Amino acid sequence: MNEAAFFEQLLNSAKKDTAVVASLRRSAAYDPGLYPPVFRYVEPYIHNLSEWRRTATYLAAAYWALAVRMGRDGDKDNTLAEAHSLPKALRVLQARSADTSKTIESRFQALLDADTDELQWRLRHLTSQLSAAGIAIDWPSLLKDLRDWSNPQRRVQVHWARQFWSAPEANSKGDPGVGENTKTQSKAKSSP
Repeated sequence: MNEAAFFEQLLNSAKKDTAVVASLRRSAAYDPGLYPPVFRYVEPYIHNLSEWRRTATYLAAAYWALAVRMGRDGDKDNTLAEAHSLPKALRVLQARSADTSKTIESRFQALLDADTDELQWRLRHLTSQLSAAGIAIDWPSLLKDLRDWSNPQRRVQVHWARQFWSAPEANSKGDPGVGENTKTQSKAKSSP
């Protein structure tokens, strides 16, 4: 299944019928894949997947709907250039809010250590924080990573840790907070 096509279809369906987002949002209160009203939106894309990959798809769809509800993602046509992988989005959030930067880092560490049973609760809080801050998440990328979460080599967790703690890219487009201090300092120096 193509993750980008899945979210594109959800977005198109949501534009035609607001019940799509409402149902998916409501499904976040249940264990993933156990809320029958959302089956018709998700099942056509996951019928041949393993149990965990099915669960991950329901989880990502529910959190996407929560972000749409909050008016941050999905209701406008975000391009992937504007969206960030989860660890990069968290790094942007951390740069914006210095007073809570340790909290964000602690929650991210807890997420990396989460098993598949804890994942939904740890992930929900972080995706909600990002949506509330207006930081777009690359949902197809998140879904792809969630599907591989239980890999014994913990490849996703290692990859996310590297993305979060690596040095910021010098000319990162769309990363608010990255490189902003140098812009502000340049303006301050050039002002009389």
